[in-house]
Amino acid sequence: MSSSNQIWISIDNDDGSIKEGFQFPYNPEEYQLTEGTNEKYVTVAGLGQIVVKSGISPMTLTFASFFSPAAESGLELEKVGDLKTPREYDSLIRKWKNGSKPVHLLITNTNINAYFSISTYTTSEEGGDVGKINFTISLKQYGSGSGDEGNGNGGGIVGGSNGSLVRRIDVDPYKCPTVPDTYIVQKKDTLQSIAKHFYGDSQMAYEIYKLNTEMLKKGVNTKLKVKSVLYMPHPAS
Repeated sequence: MSSSNQIWISIDNDDGSIKEGFQFPYNPEEYQLTEGTNEKYVTVAGLGQIVVKSGISPMTLTFASFFSPAAESGLELEKVGDLKTPREYDSLIRKWKNGSKPVHLLITNTNINAYFSISTYTTSEEGGDVGKINFTISLKQYGSGSGDEGNGNGGGIVGGSNGSLVRRIDVDPYKCPTVPDTYIVQKKDTLQSIAKHFYGDSQMAYEIYKLNTEMLKKGVNTKLKVKSVLYMPHPAS
């Protein structure tokens, strides 16, 4: 049911695990991506991808879609049972927008995997579609495309202006070990710790999860069984 691009948004714990979040059920037909003075529009209905070049300004991402009370054509969720009500999605986004923590936004098969603040979130409802919520959301990245978070630190995890943790994804892959095709789970392993070890980024836990959904029934926070075997992703460079 899902295409190659999935959009996930969450509030994360300090260790990178998800506190609460969801996958957007319907992909937008187009994203508006702004980086400094450069604007790019990418159509992703199907198998499209987004390419983001490094810049000196934080990127802003804007897209429009909808939340529907019943499954419609184009549903991106792996399981229809994961579909929330439009009001549940709407309430979460409004809570996060007014909260003090950044949201983590991940678009699979792209290099958009970073922390953002929700700048604007607008909704509308039409009389013919009872319960359906159309929305437009705009998010601004924490920090800059160069990896400078404004406090003298380069990459890694740094403190935001409100004391919350902000994780950069500018990782040198040559400093990470070679990624095997499969990995045998060791004691105390989590998907986040495995992702951090092999990819330098704990948020790659989402990609590991995608290859092992049959075993990881509870998503990226599934407790791993020692000596179980995980298939490991090999993202394009």
